[in-house]
Amino acid sequence: MSDYPALENFLAAYFHQDWQAEHATPEAVVEYYRSSESPEQVAATHREIGHLIALGLDEAALGARLRGLGCEFDPTRAGLGWRDWLAAMQARLQPGA
Repeated sequence: MSDYPALENFLAAYFHQDWQAEHATPEAVVEYYRSSESPEQVAATHREIGHLIALGLDEAALGARLRGLGCEFDPTRAGLGWRDWLAAMQARLQPGA
């Protein structure tokens, strides 16, 4: 079982290999997730992102961890680092935002 079940669900189910066929941007994926999942699930994902960021993994290890959780989006292709992308997603998933 994953240490990050909510985050794994989010990444594997929403940032799967065909995510671009369903959404124009990664931000649109996050907004769709917010509108599709319960507030509790979104809050759990927000928390788990914070826990993962707090591990202080380097970029390569963080990318490997996220790919291992099912993420098929690579923010480095858009000029972002994995940590910056995670922090931006966490901000978008902030409860009450």
